[in-house]
Formats: sequence, structure tokens, C-alpha cells
Amino acid sequence: MNELSQVEKDYNKWWMSRFDNVHYKIITLFNHGEIVKTYTTANGRYSDLEDAESALWSATYLGVTVTSVGVDGIRFKILNGKLRRIAN
Repeated sequence: MNELSQVEKDYNKWWMSRFDNVHYKIITLFNHGEIVKTYTTANGRYSDLEDAESALWSATYLGVTVTSVGVDGIRFKILNGKLRRIAN
């Protein structure tokens, strides 16, 4: 494996400076109740709604079929064209 370039090292340093290991959120992508993917955010700066919206946009952009998103156990789904919180 090649060593990282200085640009890559600088980017990693920048990214890790924004990571908060205390205040982060767990994002879970669901397709009809089945877990597709689980990952964490780097920090807790954004609202749950904003994180859910970003997760849905990213999944759509990457071609992953997702019917709902969980943000720290709170479920969100697109209903009538708007992102809404739904019952768990």
C-alpha cells in the first residue's frame, strides 16, 4: 500500500478535527423494515431532520433503495413529497 500524499494527510487531519466522539448520531437506512446500512455522523451539529434528509439524498444519489431512515432511533420517511417523522 502506498503512503498517503501530503494533501491526503492534510485532508484526514481536517476531517478528524471535526469528528466528535461524544456527540455523534447513528444513521440507519431501511428498505421495507430491513436494515440496509448503518453508519455514524462525524458530529451532532445538525438536526435529526437534516441528517435524515442528507441520508436519503445520499442513498438516492448512490442508487440505494431506501424506504425510511433512522436517526438515533427516530424514524423518518418521505410522505406526500415531504420528509416526515414516523412512528417507530
